[in-house]
Amino acid sequence: MPLSDGIKIIENAYLKLSQTTGSVGKLVQRKLDDVLAKNNGYKTLNIISKILNGEITSMDGLPEDLKANELLFFKYAPLTSVDLERSFSTYKILLADNRHSFQIENIRKYLVVQCNSKDEGDENDDEEM
Repeated sequence: MPLSDGIKIIENAYLKLSQTTGSVGKLVQRKLDDVLAKNNGYKTLNIISKILNGEITSMDGLPEDLKANELLFFKYAPLTSVDLERSFSTYKILLADNRHSFQIENIRKYLVVQCNSKDEGDENDDEEM
């Protein structure tokens, strides 16, 4: 999914939440406000998305070491870190206290099996749909 589409989804959800009148909706809106206000990465991706879409031309607000020609690398940048969180979970299981006898070569094999089993599971999910 292009970065701009992901940003639009978040902006659309934010707009709909701002139109809610119930207490739960307002609570969720405040939570989203807090999360987005604290997330400097989201702010940066939002600026990059606007530059890529031609909405703005200034690179103000972006890291100084980021060059204009590098912005294209962000066209499909993910807005979530789900894959990263999954890998942390896999490593947490791998590095559990009861895994003292793992040798380096066996760890490599284990990680390959774990990565391949998740990929195959994703393909099976697509086939069921």
